[in-house]
Amino acid sequence: MNVFNLYTKLFSDPEKKVDLFKTFPWLYRVFYNQRLHYIWQTFLVDLFIILILSGLFGPQEPGSNIILYLCWGLWWPSVILSLFFVGRLWCGVCPFPVAGNFLQACHLSLQKKVPKILQRYSIAISVTFFMMIIWVEEATGMKSSPKETTWLLLTIWGGATLCGLLFAKQAWCQYFCPLGRLMGIGASISLIEFRPDHSACKKCTTFACNRGTDTEPGCPVSLGAYKVNNNLECLVCGRCMQLCEHQSPQLNVRHPLSELIIRKGRLITCTLMVPFLMGSQLARFMDQNIFNLMEIIELTCMGNWVCQMGLYAAPLFIGFCIVYVIITYGDLMFGVFNDELMGRFSPMVPLLLPLAFGGELVSRLNFTVRNFPDFLPTFGRQFGVEALEHFTFTIPEWVYPAYGLSIMFISELAGLYILEKFYEEEFEGAIALWQYRLIQSAYFALFGVYIYMMSTGWNIPILNIILIFQQ
Repeated sequence: MNVFNLYTKLFSDPEKKVDLFKTFPWLYRVFYNQRLHYIWQTFLVDLFIILILSGLFGPQEPGSNIILYLCWGLWWPSVILSLFFVGRLWCGVCPFPVAGNFLQACHLSLQKKVPKILQRYSIAISVTFFMMIIWVEEATGMKSSPKETTWLLLTIWGGATLCGLLFAKQAWCQYFCPLGRLMGIGASISLIEFRPDHSACKKCTTFACNRGTDTEPGCPVSLGAYKVNNNLECLVCGRCMQLCEHQSPQLNVRHPLSELIIRKGRLITCTLMVPFLMGSQLARFMDQNIFNLMEIIELTCMGNWVCQMGLYAAPLFIGFCIVYVIITYGDLMFGVFNDELMGRFSPMVPLLLPLAFGGELVSRLNFTVRNFPDFLPTFGRQFGVEALEHFTFTIPEWVYPAYGLSIMFISELAGLYILEKFYEEEFEGAIALWQYRLIQSAYFALFGVYIYMMSTGWNIPILNIILIFQQ
Protein backbone atom coordinates (compact mmCIF):
# COMPACT_ATOMS: atom_id res chain seq x y z
CA MET A 1 0.00 0.00 0.00
CA ASN A 2 1.61 3.28 -1.10
CA VAL A 3 1.58 6.39 1.07
CA PHE A 4 -0.98 8.24 -1.07
CA ASN A 5 -3.52 5.39 -0.94
CA LEU A 6 -2.98 5.08 2.81
CA TYR A 7 -3.52 8.82 3.25
CA THR A 8 -6.69 8.76 1.13
CA LYS A 9 -8.10 5.74 2.95
CA LEU A 10 -7.55 7.20 6.41
CA PHE A 11 -8.60 10.80 5.88
CA SER A 12 -11.66 10.10 3.78
CA ASP A 13 -13.34 8.38 6.73
CA PRO A 14 -12.50 8.74 10.46
CA GLU A 15 -13.57 5.11 10.97
CA LYS A 16 -10.91 3.67 8.64
CA LYS A 17 -7.82 1.98 10.11
CA VAL A 18 -4.77 0.12 8.80
CA ASP A 19 -3.04 -2.50 10.98
CA LEU A 20 0.71 -1.93 10.72
CA PHE A 21 1.46 -5.34 12.22
CA LYS A 22 -0.25 -7.03 9.27
CA THR A 23 1.16 -4.59 6.71
CA PHE A 24 4.71 -4.82 8.09
CA PRO A 25 5.24 -8.21 9.83
CA TRP A 26 8.77 -7.18 10.86
CA LEU A 27 7.24 -4.43 13.03
CA TYR A 28 5.23 -7.07 14.90
CA ARG A 29 8.45 -8.94 15.62
CA VAL A 30 10.12 -5.74 16.88
CA PHE A 31 7.35 -5.18 19.41
CA TYR A 32 7.12 -8.86 20.29
CA ASN A 33 10.77 -9.48 21.20
CA GLN A 34 10.97 -6.23 23.23
CA ARG A 35 14.63 -5.76 22.34
CA LEU A 36 14.16 -2.24 20.98
CA HIS A 37 12.14 -1.25 24.06
CA TYR A 38 14.92 -2.55 26.28
CA ILE A 39 17.64 -0.69 24.35
CA TRP A 40 15.74 2.58 24.43
CA GLN A 41 14.89 2.28 28.11
CA THR A 42 18.50 1.44 29.01
CA PHE A 43 19.71 4.47 27.05
CA LEU A 44 17.18 6.73 28.77
CA VAL A 45 18.09 5.40 32.23
CA ASP A 46 21.76 6.13 31.52
CA LEU A 47 20.85 9.60 30.25
CA PHE A 48 18.70 10.19 33.34
CA ILE A 49 21.62 9.33 35.64
CA ILE A 50 23.92 11.67 33.69
CA LEU A 51 21.37 14.49 33.96
CA ILE A 52 21.00 14.00 37.72
CA LEU A 53 24.77 13.99 38.31
CA SER A 54 25.23 16.98 36.04
CA GLY A 55 22.47 18.94 37.76
CA LEU A 56 23.60 18.21 41.31
CA PHE A 57 27.37 18.40 40.93
CA GLY A 58 27.94 20.34 37.70
CA PRO A 59 28.18 24.12 37.25
CA GLN A 60 25.08 26.00 38.39
CA GLU A 61 25.40 28.84 35.86
CA PRO A 62 22.73 28.39 33.13
CA GLY A 63 25.29 28.91 30.37
CA SER A 64 27.62 26.23 31.70
CA ASN A 65 25.39 23.20 32.28
CA ILE A 66 23.81 21.19 29.48
CA ILE A 67 21.10 19.67 31.70
CA LEU A 68 18.86 22.68 31.07
CA TYR A 69 18.85 22.30 27.31
CA LEU A 70 18.74 18.50 27.36
CA CYS A 71 15.72 18.57 29.69
CA TRP A 72 13.74 21.63 28.59
CA GLY A 73 15.01 22.06 25.04
CA LEU A 74 15.25 18.48 23.75
CA TRP A 75 13.51 15.98 26.00
CA TRP A 76 10.24 17.78 26.76
CA PRO A 77 9.53 19.14 23.21
CA SER A 78 10.43 15.71 21.77
CA VAL A 79 7.93 14.02 24.09
CA ILE A 80 5.17 16.47 23.09
CA LEU A 81 5.97 16.09 19.38
CA SER A 82 6.09 12.29 19.61
CA LEU A 83 2.50 12.17 20.88
CA PHE A 84 1.14 13.03 17.45
CA PHE A 85 2.96 10.15 15.74
CA VAL A 86 3.48 7.30 18.22
CA GLY A 87 1.02 8.08 21.04
CA ARG A 88 2.19 6.99 24.49
CA LEU A 89 5.08 4.90 23.19
CA TRP A 90 7.40 7.09 25.28
CA CYS A 91 5.69 5.79 28.42
CA GLY A 92 6.64 2.25 27.41
CA VAL A 93 10.37 3.12 27.67
CA CYS A 94 10.17 5.80 30.40
CA PRO A 95 13.08 5.61 32.90
CA PHE A 96 11.10 6.83 35.93
CA PRO A 97 9.44 3.50 36.93
CA VAL A 98 12.58 1.39 36.40
CA ALA A 99 13.74 1.54 40.04
CA GLY A 100 10.27 0.56 41.29
CA ASN A 101 10.15 -2.34 38.83
CA PHE A 102 13.57 -3.47 40.08
CA LEU A 103 12.35 -3.44 43.69
CA GLN A 104 9.33 -5.53 42.69
CA ALA A 105 11.51 -7.99 40.78
CA CYS A 106 13.64 -8.39 43.93
CA HIS A 107 10.48 -9.00 46.01
CA LEU A 108 11.10 -5.82 48.02
CA SER A 109 7.67 -4.34 47.29
CA LEU A 110 4.63 -4.56 49.54
CA GLN A 111 2.50 -5.24 46.43
CA LYS A 112 -0.57 -3.58 47.95
CA LYS A 113 -3.63 -2.58 45.96
CA VAL A 114 -4.04 1.14 45.43
CA PRO A 115 -6.78 2.28 47.87
CA LYS A 116 -10.12 2.89 46.19
CA ILE A 117 -10.26 6.50 47.36
CA LEU A 118 -6.95 7.19 45.58
CA GLN A 119 -8.21 5.40 42.48
CA ARG A 120 -11.38 7.49 42.52
CA TYR A 121 -9.51 10.79 42.73
CA SER A 122 -6.43 9.75 40.75
CA ILE A 123 -7.30 11.95 37.77
CA ALA A 124 -7.67 15.03 39.97
CA ILE A 125 -4.42 14.13 41.79
CA SER A 126 -2.36 13.71 38.61
CA VAL A 127 -3.80 16.84 36.98
CA THR A 128 -3.06 18.80 40.18
CA PHE A 129 0.52 17.50 40.10
CA PHE A 130 0.86 18.72 36.52
CA MET A 131 -0.61 22.12 37.38
CA MET A 132 1.94 22.49 40.17
CA ILE A 133 4.83 21.56 37.86
CA ILE A 134 3.85 24.27 35.37
CA TRP A 135 3.25 26.76 38.18
CA VAL A 136 6.62 26.12 39.86
CA GLU A 137 8.44 25.91 36.52
CA GLU A 138 7.31 29.34 35.38
CA ALA A 139 7.16 31.17 38.72
CA THR A 140 10.58 30.15 40.06
CA GLY A 141 12.68 30.31 36.90
CA MET A 142 13.38 26.57 37.09
CA LYS A 143 14.41 26.45 33.42
CA SER A 144 17.49 28.51 34.28
CA SER A 145 18.47 26.52 37.39
CA PRO A 146 20.24 23.14 36.97
CA LYS A 147 19.69 22.16 40.60
CA GLU A 148 15.96 22.99 40.62
CA THR A 149 15.49 21.10 37.34
CA THR A 150 17.28 18.12 38.89
CA TRP A 151 15.04 18.19 41.95
CA LEU A 152 11.99 18.14 39.69
CA LEU A 153 13.29 15.01 37.94
CA LEU A 154 14.15 13.42 41.29
CA THR A 155 10.68 14.21 42.65
CA ILE A 156 8.98 12.44 39.73
CA TRP A 157 11.43 9.53 40.01
CA GLY A 158 10.82 9.39 43.78
CA GLY A 159 7.06 9.25 43.30
CA ALA A 160 7.37 6.40 40.79
CA THR A 161 9.80 4.50 43.05
CA LEU A 162 7.65 4.96 46.16
CA CYS A 163 4.59 3.65 44.31
CA GLY A 164 6.64 0.66 43.11
CA LEU A 165 7.66 0.00 46.72
CA LEU A 166 4.10 0.22 48.07
CA PHE A 167 1.81 -0.96 45.29
CA ALA A 168 1.64 -3.71 42.69
CA LYS A 169 2.63 -3.15 39.07
CA GLN A 170 3.26 0.39 37.79
CA ALA A 171 0.69 2.20 39.94
CA TRP A 172 2.45 5.53 39.43
CA CYS A 173 2.03 5.28 35.67
CA GLN A 174 -1.55 4.08 35.95
CA TYR A 175 -2.89 6.57 38.48
CA PHE A 176 -0.60 9.41 39.52
CA CYS A 177 1.99 10.40 36.92
CA PRO A 178 1.32 14.01 35.79
CA LEU A 179 3.36 13.63 32.61
CA GLY A 180 1.68 10.35 31.75
CA ARG A 181 -1.74 11.93 32.21
CA LEU A 182 -0.82 14.77 29.86
CA MET A 183 0.60 12.31 27.33
CA GLY A 184 -2.53 10.17 27.48
CA ILE A 185 -4.61 13.19 26.56
CA GLY A 186 -2.21 14.22 23.80
CA ALA A 187 -2.16 10.66 22.46
CA SER A 188 -5.88 10.96 21.74
CA ILE A 189 -4.88 12.90 18.59
CA SER A 190 -2.14 10.46 17.62
CA LEU A 191 -1.89 8.82 14.21
CA ILE A 192 -1.25 5.53 16.01
CA GLU A 193 -3.44 3.43 18.28
CA PHE A 194 -2.74 0.11 20.04
CA ARG A 195 -5.93 -1.96 20.04
CA PRO A 196 -7.11 -5.56 20.39
CA ASP A 197 -8.74 -7.70 17.74
CA HIS A 198 -11.93 -8.43 19.68
CA SER A 199 -12.79 -11.40 17.51
CA ALA A 200 -9.52 -13.01 18.65
CA CYS A 201 -10.07 -12.01 22.29
CA LYS A 202 -13.39 -13.91 22.33
CA LYS A 203 -11.40 -17.16 22.05
CA CYS A 204 -9.33 -16.36 25.14
CA THR A 205 -10.00 -18.10 28.46
CA THR A 206 -6.89 -17.15 30.45
CA PHE A 207 -6.67 -13.33 29.93
CA ALA A 208 -2.94 -13.71 30.48
CA CYS A 209 -2.26 -10.33 28.86
CA ASN A 210 -3.81 -8.75 31.95
CA ARG A 211 -3.18 -11.27 34.72
CA GLY A 212 0.19 -12.61 33.58
CA THR A 213 1.41 -16.17 34.02
CA ASP A 214 3.47 -18.01 36.61
CA THR A 215 6.66 -16.87 34.89
CA GLU A 216 5.68 -13.60 33.17
CA PRO A 217 3.97 -10.51 34.69
CA GLY A 218 0.86 -9.14 33.01
CA CYS A 219 0.09 -5.64 31.81
CA PRO A 220 1.95 -3.07 33.98
CA VAL A 221 -1.16 -0.87 34.20
CA SER A 222 -3.70 -3.70 34.65
CA LEU A 223 -5.25 -3.37 31.21
CA GLY A 224 -4.21 -6.17 28.94
CA ALA A 225 -4.90 -5.91 25.24
CA TYR A 226 -8.61 -6.77 25.52
CA LYS A 227 -9.38 -3.77 27.78
CA VAL A 228 -7.77 -1.07 25.62
CA ASN A 229 -10.40 1.15 23.97
CA ASN A 230 -8.62 4.51 23.91
CA ASN A 231 -5.13 6.00 23.98
CA LEU A 232 -5.35 7.43 27.49
CA GLU A 233 -3.88 4.60 29.56
CA CYS A 234 -2.11 2.03 27.37
CA LEU A 235 1.69 2.47 27.54
CA VAL A 236 2.27 0.76 24.14
CA CYS A 237 4.97 -1.31 25.86
CA GLY A 238 4.10 -4.44 23.86
CA ARG A 239 4.30 -6.75 26.89
CA CYS A 240 0.84 -8.19 26.24
CA MET A 241 1.98 -9.46 22.84
CA GLN A 242 4.20 -12.11 24.43
CA LEU A 243 1.32 -13.31 26.60
CA CYS A 244 -1.39 -13.38 23.94
CA GLU A 245 -1.94 -16.77 22.31
CA HIS A 246 -4.22 -15.42 19.60
CA GLN A 247 -2.20 -12.49 18.16
CA SER A 248 -4.93 -10.06 19.17
CA PRO A 249 -2.87 -6.83 19.58
CA GLN A 250 -2.96 -4.48 16.61
CA LEU A 251 -0.98 -1.32 15.91
CA ASN A 252 -3.30 0.77 13.78
CA VAL A 253 -2.71 3.88 11.73
CA ARG A 254 -5.91 5.89 11.95
CA HIS A 255 -7.50 9.26 11.36
CA PRO A 256 -5.83 11.37 14.11
CA LEU A 257 -9.10 13.06 15.13
CA SER A 258 -11.28 9.94 15.19
CA GLU A 259 -11.02 9.40 18.95
CA LEU A 260 -12.05 12.98 19.74
CA ILE A 261 -15.02 12.76 17.37
CA ILE A 262 -16.23 9.44 18.77
CA ARG A 263 -15.91 10.41 22.45
CA LYS A 264 -17.07 14.02 22.10
CA GLY A 265 -15.32 15.18 25.27
CA ARG A 266 -16.73 12.49 27.54
CA LEU A 267 -13.43 11.78 29.30
CA ILE A 268 -13.09 13.87 32.47
CA THR A 269 -9.29 13.80 32.20
CA CYS A 270 -9.42 16.05 29.14
CA THR A 271 -12.10 18.24 30.71
CA LEU A 272 -9.81 18.98 33.66
CA MET A 273 -6.50 19.29 31.80
CA VAL A 274 -7.36 21.29 28.68
CA PRO A 275 -8.55 24.53 30.40
CA PHE A 276 -5.46 24.65 32.61
CA LEU A 277 -3.06 23.75 29.79
CA MET A 278 -4.43 26.49 27.53
CA GLY A 279 -4.70 28.96 30.41
CA SER A 280 -1.06 28.38 31.33
CA GLN A 281 -0.06 28.93 27.70
CA LEU A 282 -1.87 32.27 27.59
CA ALA A 283 -0.05 33.23 30.81
CA ARG A 284 3.31 32.13 29.38
CA PHE A 285 2.87 34.00 26.09
CA MET A 286 1.69 37.05 28.03
CA ASP A 287 4.82 36.87 30.16
CA GLN A 288 7.36 36.08 27.45
CA ASN A 289 6.06 38.18 24.58
CA ILE A 290 4.07 41.12 25.95
CA PHE A 291 4.54 42.24 29.55
CA ASN A 292 7.71 40.47 30.77
CA LEU A 293 5.68 39.57 33.85
CA MET A 294 8.38 37.48 35.52
CA GLU A 295 10.87 40.36 35.46
CA ILE A 296 8.31 42.56 37.21
CA ILE A 297 7.41 39.78 39.66
CA GLU A 298 11.06 39.05 40.48
CA LEU A 299 11.76 42.73 41.14
CA THR A 300 8.66 42.99 43.32
CA CYS A 301 9.43 39.83 45.32
CA MET A 302 13.21 40.38 45.48
CA GLY A 303 13.94 36.71 44.84
CA ASN A 304 11.39 35.25 47.27
CA TRP A 305 10.03 32.23 45.39
CA VAL A 306 6.91 31.94 47.57
CA CYS A 307 6.00 35.52 46.68
CA GLN A 308 6.77 34.85 43.02
CA MET A 309 4.47 31.83 42.94
CA GLY A 310 1.72 33.83 44.64
CA LEU A 311 1.88 36.65 42.10
CA TYR A 312 2.26 34.35 39.09
CA ALA A 313 -0.90 32.56 40.17
CA ALA A 314 -2.87 35.60 38.94
CA PRO A 315 -2.11 35.28 35.18
CA LEU A 316 -2.52 31.50 35.43
CA PHE A 317 -5.95 31.96 37.00
CA ILE A 318 -6.97 34.60 34.43
CA GLY A 319 -5.89 32.36 31.54
CA PHE A 320 -7.77 29.40 33.03
CA CYS A 321 -10.93 31.49 33.48
CA ILE A 322 -10.85 32.72 29.88
CA VAL A 323 -10.69 29.18 28.51
CA TYR A 324 -13.18 27.80 31.05
CA VAL A 325 -15.74 30.49 30.13
CA ILE A 326 -15.30 29.67 26.42
CA ILE A 327 -15.82 25.96 27.13
CA THR A 328 -18.86 26.58 29.36
CA TYR A 329 -20.69 28.88 26.97
CA GLY A 330 -19.66 26.77 23.98
CA ASP A 331 -21.25 23.71 25.61
CA LEU A 332 -24.41 25.75 26.21
CA MET A 333 -24.45 26.67 22.52
CA PHE A 334 -24.23 22.99 21.60
CA GLY A 335 -27.11 22.35 23.98
CA VAL A 336 -25.96 18.75 24.23
CA PHE A 337 -23.82 17.95 27.26
CA ASN A 338 -25.63 15.08 28.98
CA ASP A 339 -26.65 11.74 27.54
CA GLU A 340 -28.25 8.62 29.02
CA LEU A 341 -25.64 6.35 27.44
CA MET A 342 -22.52 8.53 27.48
CA GLY A 343 -23.16 10.47 30.67
CA ARG A 344 -21.92 14.03 31.02
CA PHE A 345 -19.59 15.30 28.32
CA SER A 346 -18.23 18.56 26.94
CA PRO A 347 -18.25 18.96 23.13
CA MET A 348 -16.01 22.04 23.37
CA VAL A 349 -13.10 20.10 24.89
CA PRO A 350 -12.29 18.03 21.76
CA LEU A 351 -12.55 21.23 19.70
CA LEU A 352 -9.95 22.95 21.85
CA LEU A 353 -7.65 19.99 22.46
CA PRO A 354 -5.69 20.29 19.15
CA LEU A 355 -5.22 24.01 19.83
CA ALA A 356 -4.07 23.22 23.39
CA PHE A 357 -1.36 20.81 22.28
CA GLY A 358 -0.39 22.97 19.31
CA GLY A 359 0.12 25.88 21.71
CA GLU A 360 2.11 23.67 24.10
CA LEU A 361 4.36 22.48 21.29
CA VAL A 362 5.01 26.06 20.12
CA SER A 363 5.70 27.20 23.68
CA ARG A 364 8.25 24.41 24.20
CA LEU A 365 9.85 24.82 20.79
CA ASN A 366 10.41 28.51 21.53
CA PHE A 367 12.86 27.50 24.28
CA THR A 368 14.43 24.88 22.00
CA VAL A 369 15.04 27.23 19.08
CA ARG A 370 16.03 30.26 21.18
CA ASN A 371 18.71 28.35 23.08
CA PHE A 372 19.91 26.00 20.34
CA PRO A 373 22.82 28.22 19.17
CA ASP A 374 24.33 28.09 22.67
CA PHE A 375 24.09 24.32 23.15
CA LEU A 376 27.56 23.40 21.87
CA PRO A 377 29.26 26.37 23.58
CA THR A 378 27.57 25.32 26.85
CA PHE A 379 28.84 21.79 26.36
CA GLY A 380 32.30 23.17 25.71
CA ARG A 381 32.27 25.36 28.81
CA GLN A 382 31.08 22.49 31.02
CA PHE A 383 33.58 19.90 29.82
CA GLY A 384 36.50 22.16 28.94
CA VAL A 385 36.35 21.76 25.14
CA GLU A 386 37.55 25.19 24.14
CA ALA A 387 36.92 24.68 20.41
CA LEU A 388 33.18 24.35 21.04
CA GLU A 389 32.90 27.50 23.14
CA HIS A 390 33.09 29.68 20.04
CA PHE A 391 30.94 27.45 17.84
CA THR A 392 27.75 29.53 17.76
CA PHE A 393 25.41 31.05 15.20
CA THR A 394 22.20 33.08 14.93
CA ILE A 395 18.72 31.71 14.29
CA PRO A 396 16.98 33.72 11.52
CA GLU A 397 13.94 35.62 12.80
CA TRP A 398 11.65 34.06 10.18
CA VAL A 399 12.05 30.63 11.81
CA TYR A 400 9.83 31.54 14.78
CA PRO A 401 6.71 32.52 12.78
CA ALA A 402 7.41 29.68 10.32
CA TYR A 403 6.86 26.89 12.84
CA GLY A 404 4.54 28.92 15.09
CA LEU A 405 2.03 29.79 12.38
CA SER A 406 2.28 26.33 10.76
CA ILE A 407 1.55 24.44 13.97
CA MET A 408 -1.25 26.74 15.09
CA PHE A 409 -2.85 26.80 11.62
CA ILE A 410 -2.94 22.99 11.52
CA SER A 411 -4.38 22.96 15.06
CA GLU A 412 -7.04 25.48 14.03
CA LEU A 413 -8.05 23.40 11.01
CA ALA A 414 -8.28 20.29 13.19
CA GLY A 415 -10.64 22.03 15.63
CA LEU A 416 -12.81 23.39 12.82
CA TYR A 417 -12.96 19.93 11.23
CA ILE A 418 -14.22 18.42 14.50
CA LEU A 419 -16.78 21.23 14.86
CA GLU A 420 -18.06 20.57 11.34
CA LYS A 421 -18.34 16.84 12.05
CA PHE A 422 -20.30 17.56 15.23
CA TYR A 423 -22.64 19.97 13.46
CA GLU A 424 -23.31 17.87 10.36
CA GLU A 425 -23.19 14.33 11.75
CA GLU A 426 -22.73 13.70 15.48
CA PHE A 427 -25.29 16.31 16.66
CA GLU A 428 -27.21 16.59 13.40
CA GLY A 429 -30.32 18.73 13.84
CA ALA A 430 -29.54 19.53 17.50
CA ILE A 431 -27.51 22.69 16.78
CA ALA A 432 -29.01 25.70 15.00
CA LEU A 433 -26.96 27.37 12.28
CA TRP A 434 -26.57 30.57 14.34
CA GLN A 435 -25.23 28.54 17.26
CA TYR A 436 -22.77 26.80 14.97
CA ARG A 437 -21.57 30.17 13.62
CA LEU A 438 -21.27 31.58 17.14
CA ILE A 439 -19.07 28.66 18.24
CA GLN A 440 -17.00 29.13 15.09
CA SER A 441 -16.56 32.82 15.91
CA ALA A 442 -15.46 32.07 19.47
CA TYR A 443 -12.96 29.53 18.15
CA PHE A 444 -11.56 32.02 15.63
CA ALA A 445 -11.34 34.64 18.40
CA LEU A 446 -9.33 32.32 20.65
CA PHE A 447 -7.09 31.42 17.72
CA GLY A 448 -6.61 35.14 17.11
CA VAL A 449 -5.59 35.65 20.74
CA TYR A 450 -2.95 32.93 20.39
CA ILE A 451 -1.55 34.42 17.18
CA TYR A 452 -1.53 37.92 18.68
CA MET A 453 0.40 36.78 21.74
CA MET A 454 2.87 34.81 19.65
CA SER A 455 3.39 37.55 17.07
CA THR A 456 4.42 40.07 19.70
CA GLY A 457 7.54 38.00 20.25
CA TRP A 458 8.57 38.06 16.58
CA ASN A 459 10.94 40.82 15.47
CA ILE A 460 9.43 40.94 11.99
CA PRO A 461 7.41 44.15 11.49
CA ILE A 462 5.03 42.71 8.90
CA LEU A 463 4.03 39.94 11.34
CA ASN A 464 4.44 41.71 14.67
CA ILE A 465 1.06 43.22 15.50
CA ILE A 466 2.40 45.60 18.15
CA LEU A 467 5.04 46.96 15.77
CA ILE A 468 2.42 47.47 13.08
CA PHE A 469 0.41 49.74 15.38
CA GLN A 470 3.55 51.55 16.54
CA GLN A 471 4.52 52.53 12.98
